[in-house]
Amino acid sequence: MRNSRPILLCLLLVLSCMPFASVEADSVEICCESGPVELYLIGADGSGGLSPFDAALSEESEEIKITDAIAQQQEIASWQIDSAWTGSYPSATWEFAIDYSVENAGGAQINATVTVSIGGEDYTGSTDQSNSFLPSGEGTLSIDVGVDSGSISSSSKIEVTLSAQTVVFSVPGTDAGLTFIWGGVDDDSSIKGDIPLVDLILEEPVTEGMDVYISMIVASPFGQMTAAHSESLEIRVNNGAVSGDPIVTSSGDYVRLTWTWSASTSGEQEISVTGSIQLQSGTPVLSGSTTFTIETYDTGDNTGGGFYPTDEPLRSDGAGSKLVTSIEMELDREDGFLTLERKIQLNIEGEMAYWMRWGMDNIGNDDPSLSQPLRIFKSGTISDDDRRNRMIDDVERNEFESQMVNPAVTYMNDGMALELEELIGNDVQDLERISFSVDLQGKKNVVPHPLTLSITTLEIVEEDKEFVLMRNFIIVQPTPIWSSMDMSISIDTGFMSSLTGAKIKGEDSIDISQTRTPFGESIEVSVENLKPSATFSFSAYPTSNLLNAPLSLTVITLTIILGGMWFALKLTKNKRRGALWIEMILIPVALLALFLGYNPFTVGAVAGITVTLWIITAIASPKKKGIQPVVSQVDYPVIDCPACGTPNSITTDERPFRLPCQGCGRVLKIVE
Repeated sequence: MRNSRPILLCLLLVLSCMPFASVEADSVEICCESGPVELYLIGADGSGGLSPFDAALSEESEEIKITDAIAQQQEIASWQIDSAWTGSYPSATWEFAIDYSVENAGGAQINATVTVSIGGEDYTGSTDQSNSFLPSGEGTLSIDVGVDSGSISSSSKIEVTLSAQTVVFSVPGTDAGLTFIWGGVDDDSSIKGDIPLVDLILEEPVTEGMDVYISMIVASPFGQMTAAHSESLEIRVNNGAVSGDPIVTSSGDYVRLTWTWSASTSGEQEISVTGSIQLQSGTPVLSGSTTFTIETYDTGDNTGGGFYPTDEPLRSDGAGSKLVTSIEMELDREDGFLTLERKIQLNIEGEMAYWMRWGMDNIGNDDPSLSQPLRIFKSGTISDDDRRNRMIDDVERNEFESQMVNPAVTYMNDGMALELEELIGNDVQDLERISFSVDLQGKKNVVPHPLTLSITTLEIVEEDKEFVLMRNFIIVQPTPIWSSMDMSISIDTGFMSSLTGAKIKGEDSIDISQTRTPFGESIEVSVENLKPSATFSFSAYPTSNLLNAPLSLTVITLTIILGGMWFALKLTKNKRRGALWIEMILIPVALLALFLGYNPFTVGAVAGITVTLWIITAIASPKKKGIQPVVSQVDYPVIDCPACGTPNSITTDERPFRLPCQGCGRVLKIVE
């Protein structure tokens, strides 16, 4: 036994020096205690909630109107967090404030109560002489509630209830009413308190070369919104802020954010990691820290290639990504048909771009945990060496582009939250062709870098029938995938084709302009920061009718104007033309209506009215001064009197005609 001890000690020493990949430290909760917060009242009565983020406020406010006097206690509305976050909370005065409006009355006398239920305890505050009378018009009802210290269990909820014991209208008129308003961007009613709302959990760092991947879980009853809409959220290593956007993945119901920190020295070392969050502007920064022991090694290029999650990344951090859409369309006549070609470019960034990059590097991955939009792709010509190598190889990009033709609707609708058939204005099956291409914008790595997805389509359109070119195509999600959209559309037509009556219905912020030349029409549509919930419809009448086509319409318009001008000038040959010259200013008006793309009826009406005014003016114009009326000179036959020889003019064609001689008076008979 004694002889074996040195051997055992050596064996243990060797084993202790061997690396074990499975060894990792437990996660460390570093934060957070209770803190002051403003909770906005959101949602309809009966399902109302509380949220510290103004992003939860809606465009339209919620309201409850009291039209009859109240003589006994009545609940008006309630809001809650279910379940609340565990932890302790201090004694504090909670400040409740809700907007109101008094109509058709001099005011309203109210005896109201606010009850805060927290940690199984109820705390109440009521109106007094300082706030019990609500004057006519709009205002804010404020009630303070004293809350004693306590703790919240995992099964507890926080509930705020507004009740009224009495409501009496002063000098009421017809339809007198008291309306309480909340939940809108313009009516941000709230309650201020001091409660725990979030925990920050640091996981054991993972090293790759000189890169250190530090993951922090943001746990909160508000899920992804906490990570997305907090005023600030950061990681610091050795008191230095870690820059760059984190990779966002799920951690159960919460969010895991992973930053990449590059070490300056290799080898085993201890690092101090601090995580901090500020939920709202003006509230304290909540933070905590811990230390980890890591070991880095220099690979020569000082990089590990970036963090690569084994699980499918989230498509949204809770706030959504910016979408930039650029569309070019061309309408022309080919082989007797009107054809419309589209070239759509979707510039994608943020979490959505990272999800697409990660998905292309996982084409053919049969992991059942992947979402359906990724599992529908087949391996094709992709080998195992190409898959999950943190690089989008050409073969992966080519497979993605070629396979997208079939699963495009599923991938874009379910994966990207973009309704493809509304974007292209037609059923995919009705297109003559459709193709996809991806521009990685100079980065083949699976990193949070923008990319561009291009879609090209060709279709035959029906003439002289209203055609919807596009509708709102963003699918609104409970957790927003898209935060906003910039969109630009450029449409050109041939000289014998037209998009008559182009218009945008619905969203007022979308600008549209149209111009026309003899060589074709041009339509421009643009909008910035369009909300995903915005609804619109872009439609027009495609046609090749001679009365609508740019070239023929231009010729017809110029013919009407020039013909009318010639006729008016002819009528005023011997008349004053001053008024007519002034009215020639209508020529640019008619040409401007043609150039600005007004419909052919309007252009024709403007040209016709212009010519009509010229003719009326020409007829009514006075004659020029100094011009004598032209008297026609008539040559009459002259007969000499046979008796006296006096010449006599015959001024009539009447035969026979008797004429007295101007000399002797003898009657002369004219037979021929």
